[in-house]
Formats: sequence, C-alpha cells, structure tokens
Amino acid sequence: MNGLYLGREWNVEHDRRAKVSDAELRYTVLGEGEPVLCIHGTSIADSLITPLRFHQPLLDDYQFISYYRAGYNGSTLEKDALSIEEGAEHVRELLDHLGIEKAHIMAFSFGGVIAFQFLLSHPERVRSAILLEPYLPREEPQAIQANIDAFMGAMKLYESGDKLGAAQRYMESVCGPNFLSAVEMTGPLNVWERVEECVDTTFTVDFPAISQWGFKPSEADRLVDVKPAMPVLAMMGLDSESAMPGFRETQRFLMNWLPQAERCGIPNATHGMQSMNPVAVAEAAHAFLRRVSAS
Repeated sequence: MNGLYLGREWNVEHDRRAKVSDAELRYTVLGEGEPVLCIHGTSIADSLITPLRFHQPLLDDYQFISYYRAGYNGSTLEKDALSIEEGAEHVRELLDHLGIEKAHIMAFSFGGVIAFQFLLSHPERVRSAILLEPYLPREEPQAIQANIDAFMGAMKLYESGDKLGAAQRYMESVCGPNFLSAVEMTGPLNVWERVEECVDTTFTVDFPAISQWGFKPSEADRLVDVKPAMPVLAMMGLDSESAMPGFRETQRFLMNWLPQAERCGIPNATHGMQSMNPVAVAEAAHAFLRRVSAS
C-alpha cells in the first residue's frame, strides 16, 4: 500500500446543523452525484469520512454526507438515552432535512447497527448498503465472553475517571494494539481530544442502546417480516477475528441471511479497517457503488 499522505491535516469540517428528534446534528456534504450517507461507530466520530479522503476518486464520484451522531463532536442530545431505533430515525430525519428520498448507506461498527436497523425500518429509503463489520449481537460463547471482557476492562477505567484510557482500552481490546497508531495517523490531529470529550456518550448512551436492542441474528426470521432486498456489501478485516472473536460470526450471518449480500475482505486490517487500510476500503466501496449505480 502506498504512503498515506495528504499534508499536515485532513480533517473534514462538519459545519452544518440539522434539528432532529431530541437532538441537533452537525453534518457536512461533500461533492456531487448519488448521495452516500456515512454513519460512524463509537468513540471516534471522525473515523469513517476522514480516512476516505485518502482515495479521492470515491469522493469525486459521489456526494458524501457525514454527520456526527447525537452526543458526538458538538451534536447535541437532549435526553439521557437514545435507542438503536431512535438512532435510525435520526438517519431518516437527516435525509428528510436534505430532501433526499433514497441514499446509499455506508456504516461502521455501532454505526453499522444503526444502519442495519434503518434497512429494516426504512428499506424504501436505501439504494444500497456498505456495512463495515456492523457490531450485531454476538451469540457464540467465545465471542460473548470476549465482548464482556472488553467492556468490563474499559468500564473499570471509565469509573475510575480515566475516560480517554477507557476508550482506548476498549479500542485495543476490539481492534488490537495496532489500531491506536492507525487512528492517530489517519484521523484529525486532535483526534484523541475529540474522543475524550465524547466518552460519556459512548459509555452511557451507545453501550446501553446496543445491550437493549431487541434484534438477535439467530431469531432474524421471526423478528423480521420482510428481509431487506437492496444490494449489500459486507466488509470484514482479514485480521479482525485474530484480535477479537465475533466478527466472523456476524459476517456469516449477513451472507447466510441476505442472499444478495456480497463480501469483501480488507487485508492488513482488524475491526478498524477504514483507519488501518483506508485505501482498500475506499477502493472496494467505489467499485461496489459504481456497479450498483450502473444497474
């Protein structure tokens, strides 16, 4: 892979605001073409749109909409909790605000859970979906235990007052130790300051929301009347399972449950694939979007 060079700083300024239910969201719109809405994961609100800049052709061909989820980087949240379903409604309301009837959705980790719920709740609004290891509930014992261990280790630091340490501990547990340096070199210069300011949202809003979500992969056929039928690309880091078990389980579910789903493996990357190998992620997304757009 070529060196990741864009100068000193490559932050993407989110300089617009949209009022949605119980929140005001900061967002930005980049470029022209078919709209692609990005949904970031926990802790690092700049970990999706910002690394994509290392493959400019993707941003040249499509209109990218990136927003900070409620409670992150200046987006407000007017209550103490926000469910996965409510997060999906924020997506709908943002599209309504922009006058966009249908969009491609690109989402990572916890953002992938919100995207998945959006596919279930509003399939008519989705042109296609690119899911970067959506953090769907784990059901295999080893994966459940690994998830518990990661959460408890981070929560201990959070309760001691070491908020940044808690966030980084969780990232290392899920993504492996190489992830932190990747974030530092593919995110904004002040990425850790931004993370520290938003840790409360990660631990008191996001984590409870995922634990209270009613969806279970093993019960998908019972819980969902009509499967999403839009094109779906399921991306997985080739090293993700070695850092933490559970991602292969999710990938298998997506491929088995959605007959139209396609797969993509990202080399030299764990769960934080768009930070660790942004060019590969962007190139794959670009190829998928072009093929979907042409169909």
